[in-house]
Amino acid sequence: MATPPSYNGSMATCEPFINACQIYIAAKPHEFSDVTAKVMWILSYMQSGMAQEFCDAFLVYMQSAEYQMEFIQAAPGTDAIEILDPNKQATAILELTTMKQGTKAAEEHIQCFKQAYSCLGYQETAGIHELKRSLNAPLLDKCMSVLELPTTLEKWYELVIRLDWQWRQAVAERKVF
Repeated sequence: MATPPSYNGSMATCEPFINACQIYIAAKPHEFSDVTAKVMWILSYMQSGMAQEFCDAFLVYMQSAEYQMEFIQAAPGTDAIEILDPNKQATAILELTTMKQGTKAAEEHIQCFKQAYSCLGYQETAGIHELKRSLNAPLLDKCMSVLELPTTLEKWYELVIRLDWQWRQAVAERKVF
């Protein structure tokens, strides 16, 4: 059974890290006697960047009476991930509203976007707005120059992927010729 990769606090690797932790804990419940064991195990993978700062602060918090009252007495089966991210929706909102395509291919960017968007319950118009905001400027310009703009998020995904693929194909062909 694979253990999770070390986590540095990056929003891009947050969800995969959480998923890897949940898979491991579910597959090997006998290794975790209580919530504290789960939390300590997860914190042990937070070794750099913002994750290390969070880990240090959380270890101090674990010594507080508040933590002792709220989590040590937690019912068996309490999810350690919920303790470390009590407001998953706020985390998803932050991830979505700060997401940028950069140099990633549109397919990869849209996959990340869909994952964050699915947690929110945003209306489709807000999703379209956030998708456009997250695109790199040249791709957004190409999208906005289309005669008839899509009216659904799914159609926006298709347009973005198609135009990005065309641009990457043109760049590759220029290098060949």
